[in-house]
Amino acid sequence: MAVHLVSYLKDQFTPAVVDKLSSTLNESSANTLKAINGVLPTLLGGLTRRVQASGGASAMVSFLDKGDYEKTPLDVSQTIDTAQAITETTNADAEFLEHVFGDKMPRIIELISIYSGTKQQSAMTIMGLAGSILMGVLGRQEQENGLTADSLKTLLLGQATEFRQTLPSGLDGVASLLGFDELNTPTGSQTEVQAANNLSGTIINPNIPKSSEGDRRQENVRWLRWAMIAIAVLVFALLVQKCGQNENSVDGVSTDSTARNESNAAEDTSAATKASVRQAHGEVGDTTVPGPLGIRDSSKIKR
Repeated sequence: MAVHLVSYLKDQFTPAVVDKLSSTLNESSANTLKAINGVLPTLLGGLTRRVQASGGASAMVSFLDKGDYEKTPLDVSQTIDTAQAITETTNADAEFLEHVFGDKMPRIIELISIYSGTKQQSAMTIMGLAGSILMGVLGRQEQENGLTADSLKTLLLGQATEFRQTLPSGLDGVASLLGFDELNTPTGSQTEVQAANNLSGTIINPNIPKSSEGDRRQENVRWLRWAMIAIAVLVFALLVQKCGQNENSVDGVSTDSTARNESNAAEDTSAATKASVRQAHGEVGDTTVPGPLGIRDSSKIKR
């Protein structure tokens, strides 16, 4: 079956991570953990409700397609060494959270803060860290393995009921605000709902349902990659050929290194040669002798 999203995100927040994060945020570990337990189903349920909306899944995939995930962390533990690192991570995913929650974001953070006993800024930071990991997972799948709008909906709806049931009872306000009563997994076994042909299940490449459209996109990416390599090789060969041509020292114009320049002095202008040429043309006089004003006087030619 596809990656279990609630567990996947919960596993990011180990006891050691919770303690370090609590210290950085100046919160108790108990309150920080309570906020995490409220944030994760809120984030996953909110994303599911977003893709359930008309055009929501396509819009989310389009957003993911534009991202640069080279520096997006694979693990929360990579981002909590310093307050600056946390800030950079949460700032990077702010647009993702805006796509998920829209203008409901401030109220959601307020409700989680009240429920957990943490400061609103701390609740926002935890939401940002979880959002960054989730965005990175989905974004890499979209760009590298052909995650489509249909497969994104399949993945999320396959676990929708669990998102709703995992939300703590103290966050009924969040459930009402986001419409969690509409989070229901379609009828059928989870394997059938999420598709049988899934990707591998590692932290870098978790199970995500594939589709024929995703396979075609992945094949197109491979074809384009090879085409670009072939073009690069051709351009390089042309540059090498260009650099191998001789250039004169005056204006850099390419010249033929096999050509031989002969000076005018090498021409045979002897009297015998001229006479031979005249005889070949039936001439008995030198027609090259100029007449008055430099004009050839052909009247003086003896015939």
